[in-house]
Amino acid sequence: MQLKNLYTSLSVLGIAATMALTACGDDNSDTQFANNPGTGTENPVPGSSGSTELTSSSSIADITTESSSSAGTVDPSTLPAEGPITLPQGLGVLVDDFEDGNHMNNLSNYWYTYNDNDNNGASIITTPLNDEGDIIPATVNNGSTKALLVSYTLDRGDYEYEPYVGWGVQVDPDSANGRFGGITYWYKGGAHEVHIEVTDVEDYDVHLAKVATSRTWKQAVIRFKDLVQGGWGKEVIFNAKNIRAISFQAKGNKNKAISDSLFIDNLYLQDTSEVEKDKPDMEIKDPVIPTVTFTDADIAVTNPLQEKAMKYLNKGVNFTNWLENADGKFKSFELGEKDVQILAENGFKSLRLPIDLDLYATNRDAFVKGTDAELKFDDDTLFMVLDSFVEWTAKHNMSFVIDYHEYDNSYNTTSAKDTNYIKMMAETWKHVAAHYAENTREDLFFELLNEPDMSDGKVTAAQWTVAAQAMIDAIRSVNTKNTILFGDAQWYSITLLAKRTPFADDNIIYVIHTYEPFAFTHQGGSWTDYATIHDIPFPYDKAKWSTVSGDFGVNKSTKPYVKTNIKNYYKTGSKEAILEQILVAKKWAAKNNVPVIINEFGALNLRSTAESRINYLTAMREICDTLQIPWTHWGYTGNFSVIENGKLIEGLDKALGVGK
Repeated sequence: MQLKNLYTSLSVLGIAATMALTACGDDNSDTQFANNPGTGTENPVPGSSGSTELTSSSSIADITTESSSSAGTVDPSTLPAEGPITLPQGLGVLVDDFEDGNHMNNLSNYWYTYNDNDNNGASIITTPLNDEGDIIPATVNNGSTKALLVSYTLDRGDYEYEPYVGWGVQVDPDSANGRFGGITYWYKGGAHEVHIEVTDVEDYDVHLAKVATSRTWKQAVIRFKDLVQGGWGKEVIFNAKNIRAISFQAKGNKNKAISDSLFIDNLYLQDTSEVEKDKPDMEIKDPVIPTVTFTDADIAVTNPLQEKAMKYLNKGVNFTNWLENADGKFKSFELGEKDVQILAENGFKSLRLPIDLDLYATNRDAFVKGTDAELKFDDDTLFMVLDSFVEWTAKHNMSFVIDYHEYDNSYNTTSAKDTNYIKMMAETWKHVAAHYAENTREDLFFELLNEPDMSDGKVTAAQWTVAAQAMIDAIRSVNTKNTILFGDAQWYSITLLAKRTPFADDNIIYVIHTYEPFAFTHQGGSWTDYATIHDIPFPYDKAKWSTVSGDFGVNKSTKPYVKTNIKNYYKTGSKEAILEQILVAKKWAAKNNVPVIINEFGALNLRSTAESRINYLTAMREICDTLQIPWTHWGYTGNFSVIENGKLIEGLDKALGVGK
């Protein structure tokens, strides 16, 4: 699935969030601070490790060399003039304008910093310090004379995720803080996140906003109503009364160290009355429902594989949030026979297991580099997992799909050109296929590779065809019996599939994924551009629509295409609009007399109503019934769940045509 599982790789982060802390004072040492990955900057400052030249100003470089009290005593007039920035005045609270030059802010608390070192990271954060080691502001010439400065190098070291550093100030929780509706501050430097930490969040899944790099002074205006959580922990409704800290975090890149700096000035808590109000920017329009027509001949597939697909690959479920993770090599049976039994008892007929097969190749990197001639495997672990599910699904009358699922995106635009990498994938499938060559099950399927280049989608169909053919050939050299599943590049694109000539192998079933309308299915997804979006109904309903896009979570940081998609939802938010797209794949299948299935679709349960999700799933099931397309839902539990607390979610029996 495109981007949807990012939160699964982050879900373990909260438990590992003990951080190295440098505080101006001794009352912060027992405070917990947020730890969540994100995207750092790639525009380092001059004078720092790995830096590139900046054209806007050299003042950052000048000041980042200061690490003692001298940074606070530079004559501002000797620095290039920038700005001027404004000092906010009103009913809110000025947290710090830094003009006093000391280590305390107007909330009578101290600024602190932290890094990822306690999580085996190697990131470094520095600030100007006085002789006592307290954080003090740096000198600037932006209309004021002082501003907070942090300089950092983001280095993953041995940390499992993206490196990070952070800094912030504590806030004493007080019911009176409920009057605050946002913050503003001026900044210059690298990309970062603003974290508004509340006492209600106990798993580090803080409420945050992302702020882009700016090499000139720029004001950030963050409304609390626009904050979103990272998405890996428990959802908590934001309550300003419970603010306990305002913090900032810079995130890095897993593949290279990055250095940068950031100034912060004039940090201000806005009174609710000062927060910018949403304005009408949309029209409420009648729904535009496409007319979709086709004949039986348009969708007829007489290939015997069509009957096999309908028999074994319909009413399926993906085992999500487990082995598909980038760090997903088997550690324990988080999901097992009991889960298979629950699904079977609730009327599901097929199980798709996302598993990154090449993680079990013990010398994968050496093989790809060409230093090892033979690919070796941890067979004890790999086949303990696969054989267990082969046994359990057979016992409970479910078909089984082994889905080679590279969540870490190791097959990408670079490795797609590497013949050794393609050979590694082919040898991996050959190894698995040989293991099951004597297995008599006809309902055991091999899915070549889930959504090739799933993070970027830049691998071309032609490149993917080369890799897929290599894997098909490798499988068929040891196993001609088991049916192969193939989906196209760009997230199993319908458009690309419709342009494809089927492979010569006559034992392949073709696969598409669909999550349209994306504005509905992925609203609230923290890993998407729809993170702030909420309350989009399905289907589109004039009575539930608004002239204000802000009512659906659109804000200043919302990408223009997202806002456009929401404005056009009256044309896309219908069963017929989905049918129109899927019909393209079915007509291609009929033309080429090959079966096509959908083995990923679903809607996040974060920001939509249960009624709308039932409407969507009903529409999807009816479309699949009409077009005779077998389906597998993404997923089992979590934010795309069909089962909660061991029971089928209310209404899904009718929506999906399952149940006891």
